[in-house]
Amino acid sequence: MVDVGCQIDLLIQTKRSVYLCEIKFKSQISTSVIQEVDRKIAALKLPKNQSIRTVLIYDGQLAPSIEEDQAFDFLVPASELFAI
Repeated sequence: MVDVGCQIDLLIQTKRSVYLCEIKFKSQISTSVIQEVDRKIAALKLPKNQSIRTVLIYDGQLAPSIEEDQAFDFLVPASELFAI
């Protein structure tokens, strides 16, 4: 599935989608995470019938443009990841 070397933190494959999850634990999370995930997506070879969805799991302060640009399909604060 991966053509060139890259580190993918978590990859979940379902029947119709692949969820590429990037995990960041930093005090300040910059917009460079967007380009980082774009490079990882470019390295993936997916079957034609699957879409890719992006997820950022984070602990820290997001750069405002990360939310504004809607670069990720899902933004998941780590504090809510295992909330019941």
